[in-house]
Amino acid sequence: MTLSSQTPPRTTNDPDAWPIADDATVVSRSDTRVGGPPPAAPPPPGPPADRRIGAGMLLGLGVLALVAAGILVAWLLTHRDSQNQTTTVIVTTGAGKGSLLPPKVSVPRLVGLKEQEALVRLGQLGLRPKEVFRPTKQPKGVVVAQKPQEATELPRGGRVTLVIDSGAPQVSVPDLTGGSFADAQRKLDQLGLDSTKTEVTSTEPAGTIVDQAPKAGGKLAKGSTVTLSVARSGQPTQTTQTNAATTNTPTTNATTNATTTSSATTPTTTAAATPPQPTSATMPDVSGQKEAAAVSALNQAGILASLVFVPADDPLGTVEQQAKPSGATLPYHAHVQLNISRGPNNNPLMSVPNVIGQPLDQAVGTLNAAHLRLIYAKLPVTSRTQVGKIVQQSPLGGGHAPQNAQVAVYLGVLRQ
Repeated sequence: MTLSSQTPPRTTNDPDAWPIADDATVVSRSDTRVGGPPPAAPPPPGPPADRRIGAGMLLGLGVLALVAAGILVAWLLTHRDSQNQTTTVIVTTGAGKGSLLPPKVSVPRLVGLKEQEALVRLGQLGLRPKEVFRPTKQPKGVVVAQKPQEATELPRGGRVTLVIDSGAPQVSVPDLTGGSFADAQRKLDQLGLDSTKTEVTSTEPAGTIVDQAPKAGGKLAKGSTVTLSVARSGQPTQTTQTNAATTNTPTTNATTNATTTSSATTPTTTAAATPPQPTSATMPDVSGQKEAAAVSALNQAGILASLVFVPADDPLGTVEQQAKPSGATLPYHAHVQLNISRGPNNNPLMSVPNVIGQPLDQAVGTLNAAHLRLIYAKLPVTSRTQVGKIVQQSPLGGGHAPQNAQVAVYLGVLRQ
């Protein structure tokens, strides 16, 4: 019976058998009962699911951070450019200083300035120019009038009208020789030209125009002056002869002879005190001389110089050519043209102002203001109103001479 009470041996192939002590380790490694469904298959190799999700979020955050950084950089760049643009506008328009500048400015004196100088001056003050061009006697391109006048208060941006010389129109000088001074004056007045008279000794009838400067056909700006040489009256000598003939009566020959002698003697004495001007002059050689020396030489010979400036390599003011050869016989106080060098630098041409009728010191100032110099010679006149004043000039007013050139003028002195 003992044998019957023993537990029969269990075969490991019996699926219904309970585990024995030796299988305890197997039971402890499994949470299923023997014979239940197999455990789930292990997951494939790789990081845990929670780690994969964390990396994706991190990557997304990184992308977002980069996008945000890009937006920030773009905003900063845009903001910086906007500031620069605003600064530029302020500098250009002067808005940055608007609070420091007065709302009104005083109009400066612009008369006498060159056109460009006047425009720059107005621009500096914030004023707008309006230009009007008119022919005047002033140098071309110079402001001759303005509106409003200087010292007038205008708001910034206000308009100032400038009247600028456009150059006087040129007219052709007619031939006036052979006629009377009165007729010549009427013709010149119709052309807008002035005239001045110089009496000269001539064989022509008294009051006849024997010479003119400039010559017929020359071009002058309106308002310029034409110098007319008029034959002086030769009546004093004829009057003496008439007086002598009148005293010759048939009553007493002795008385007549004495009277005739006395009458003839008296005018002779007067003539000795005031010798008559010569009727002719001899042309000297002035080629190569300086302008002042040439004008003086011609004046001493009884000839008046007409100056024309020409391009040349010699120094400014050198006589290049004379219109009449040396030794030529000319009427007394005739005008002879001298070609004067403009200088090797071809100095710019300046408009010559008209100084006829001005005292010598005033004429000097007028020419200096036009960047020109003055040389003068004395010319006898019979009218006391011309004494001490300029009676002739060359080049004439309205003509042109190179900068720093000398203008020859003739100062009236009373003929004794």
